Amino acid sequence: MVLESLYNIKDVRKHPSEIFILGVIGTILAIIISFFLNRGGLFLVFLITLAVLPLTIKQLKYEERRHEYDHFWNYLYSLGFFSRHKDLIVDYFCLILGITLSISVSYLILPTNVSSSIFSDQILTISSITGHATASGIFSKILFNNIGVMVICFAFSLFYSSGAIFLISWNASVLGVVVGQGAKNLMGLPSIPLVLFSYLPHGIFEFSGYILAGIAGGILSIALARHKESRKHFLFVLQDSLLLLAMGIVFIFIGAIIEVMFI
Repeated sequence: MVLESLYNIKDVRKHPSEIFILGVIGTILAIIISFFLNRGGLFLVFLITLAVLPLTIKQLKYEERRHEYDHFWNYLYSLGFFSRHKDLIVDYFCLILGITLSISVSYLILPTNVSSSIFSDQILTISSITGHATASGIFSKILFNNIGVMVICFAFSLFYSSGAIFLISWNASVLGVVVGQGAKNLMGLPSIPLVLFSYLPHGIFEFSGYILAGIAGGILSIALARHKESRKHFLFVLQDSLLLLAMGIVFIFIGAIIEVMFI
């Protein structure tokens, strides 16, 4: 893929903004293709995923491969758990931000009939969520829904190393439409940062949960495929994977509490 060939993993690690740019370019191309094909919703998310997936796979393989060599083992251990994975987590957030902002801006500048068509599934999802915002037991509904998404992220990534990118892209697209709708009710484009910031208190925890689950499943998937003869390295990756998953659950729980407080 052309987009993938433009990026070097080591350069991306040094400059996460390149992932943000990839998210923006991939999303814009997906919107253009969706417009000409008169398709939208999940098809749009599929195109976004298709654009960013190759580089995401490279990222996960690079992350796991760092654990492969004995001379690097002690170095990784000395870094600590957070230092080992912070680069990949930052990259995911940059990607989400690129997708979200691109969709928010597109939602505002496109004609209403076009945006309603391209973002049809996202709009329906938002309507169903807001329609049940005052229902009883909202905390448990939000919590179990988000945990369900997180588990699927982990499972998708476990069976297909970067499978969670589709769900993460989907949630980023929904957030983008929500931000676009909110900004449209205020001052338009200048309101996007303000509206986006209003969703950060719970959104950052929810997306963190999805990202951590995706990384956990992804590195474990590659470890299962590559470390059949290296039990030591496999256990190292397995430990990190389980810790990432546990942290994801905690973040999802915190995010649900904050979201209920803001409803």
